[in-house]
Order: sequence, then structure tokens, then C-alpha cells
Amino acid sequence: MTAARRTPADTVRSALAPGSVRGVIFDHDGTLVDSLRLVVEATNQVLAEQGHAQVEPAIIIADMIYPTAQRMGRHARRSDAASQARLARDFVRAARATTAAIAPPYPGVAELVASLRAQGLSLGVVSNNDGEVVRRIMREHGLSGAFACLYGEEDMPAPKPDPRGIIKAAAAMQVACDACIYVGDSGGDAQAAHAAGMVAIGVTWGIHPRSAMAGMGFDGLIDAPHELLALLGR
Repeated sequence: MTAARRTPADTVRSALAPGSVRGVIFDHDGTLVDSLRLVVEATNQVLAEQGHAQVEPAIIIADMIYPTAQRMGRHARRSDAASQARLARDFVRAARATTAAIAPPYPGVAELVASLRAQGLSLGVVSNNDGEVVRRIMREHGLSGAFACLYGEEDMPAPKPDPRGIIKAAAAMQVACDACIYVGDSGGDAQAAHAAGMVAIGVTWGIHPRSAMAGMGFDGLIDAPHELLALLGR
């Protein structure tokens, strides 16, 4: 008899002993909330203010894998650190002025967060976006109270894929890194999670299609929020 083929989900479950996961750390944009419109509008507002050409939404979205200063520099074709820093500051100003209504949680996210908390797991967020923007969006959608920490780019030593922000979050959650998993949507998320000693789970409902995410180094992929509960055996 031919042995059943092991799926990525099987591999993740075998790495996670029942009850071993006590904390879940999430990326923000493209994972918990659909903030693509917010990022696109704030980006093009800043570019217009500084006399740069508007950028197609698809390009802005694809470049969200980069830290803000680097991404804005790419859009404005500015490679010097001073210009990139100024563009990033202006982006943050524009993003903070937008309404959280244009960055709603993905369907099923609120229910997932409630279920994880009801089961006693500690939760955190680590994002390369501005921390104040992340905290405002989560607060205005009624989700911030479920999280032990909500960190943005200014709250950590360096943006992902540097793992120190994720390690800081685990400490704030009072959970060992090897008892946490990280849930995100980019190769940088997977790299940061592994460098922090965590299993990395990728979500396919955000920025990147499943076909692209298959090569990003995640230990497993999920196509809907409720699948995380099944993956954790809950």
C-alpha cells in the first residue's frame, strides 16, 4: 500500500506537539487587515505633494515587502538615506491621517482572534508599518484589547526580516519563542520567524497568491483564518 502523502499542514502539526503553542504573533498588513487601499492612497498622496509621478497600486502593493523608507525611495526613485527618511516620515503622517475604515479586518479574523484568546493563547502583532497606525486601526476595529503587544517599525531595533521585534513581542507576551508561532504573508515574515526560533505560517488571503507564497519558506500555508485553529489542533 502506498503511504499517504504528507502535506505542509501535516509537517506543521508534527512540529507542534499538542498544547505546545502558547502564543501567536501576527503580521498586520495583508494578514490581519486589508490595508492595501490605505497604503496606496497615503503613498500616492506623498508622491504628489513632492512632485513625483503617481505609482500604480499593483506596484505599491508588491513593494510592501520593503521597509517604509526603502519602499518610498523606490517609488520616488530616491536612493539616498536622507530622502528616503523624509519620504517615510511623510508617508507616516499621511497614513496616520487616514480613516481606519479603509483598512478593515479580513473576513474571519475577528472570530479567529476571539477564539485564540478564549483558549488562553497570548497574542501579539509585529509589523513593518508605523506602530501608531497599527494600534489605531486595531483599536478602531475593536481588536486591540486582545493583544499583549502591538509593535510597528519604530518599536523595534530593525524591521523584519530582523527577528528582534518578534523576540521582543514574545517577551512582552511572557511566552518563550519556541512556544510561539508567527503568522504572516511575506518571505521576510518567514525569515524573521525562523531566525527567532518559531514555526512560520503563511496566509494566502492577503497580498501574495498561494503560488508565490509556496516558495517563501513558510512551514505551512492557510487559505482562511479558521484553518489556523485546525492547524493548532484546536
